[in-house]
Amino acid sequence: MQPETHPSGHAGRELADTLSALSLADTVIIALSPQNVGLAFDVAQRLGCELDLLLVGRIHAPGHPETTIGSVIDLDEPQTVIDEDLAREFHVPPGYLNTERQRQLSDLERRHFMYLGDGDGPCHDHAGKDVVIVDDGVEAAILQLVLQRLGTSGAQSVRVVRIASNDEPIDDRAIAQLLKQARRFHKLLH
Repeated sequence: MQPETHPSGHAGRELADTLSALSLADTVIIALSPQNVGLAFDVAQRLGCELDLLLVGRIHAPGHPETTIGSVIDLDEPQTVIDEDLAREFHVPPGYLNTERQRQLSDLERRHFMYLGDGDGPCHDHAGKDVVIVDDGVEAAILQLVLQRLGTSGAQSVRVVRIASNDEPIDDRAIAQLLKQARRFHKLLH
């Protein structure tokens, strides 16, 4: 699957127009980063569809915070992806990956609660839905795991739209408010 790329400036309107022309039945827009929520919210509002956020925690190489050797993804059951070659290259000590995974799980739980609330947010159930993933360049292994999970969960179709993220960072409160507003809007429409 070759992702389509949109600049993030007026991409919300353009992407909504493009998706609208596809006549998708039951659409959910998924942001793969809190920083993509603004664009994903705009698209979801224009289409009157559901908005979801999948959070990703990164496991860095010991002593090299600039190098990601693994990730933990906040799915209905959290999934961990480890680049075994990088783990060997950086001589990851015994127990390090498990400790970092647990730390990321705690952080994902905290962020999930902050952004989506307790039991009020999306449950990542995309069975039968046309899924559009808004992505600003997440690692290929993470995207592959998300695509596999969506396939096995029975998503009707999956599209990946890459955006060039040049917007100002959105603060955590604004992200939480957009997600809450999107849930209320979707409930009103359905």
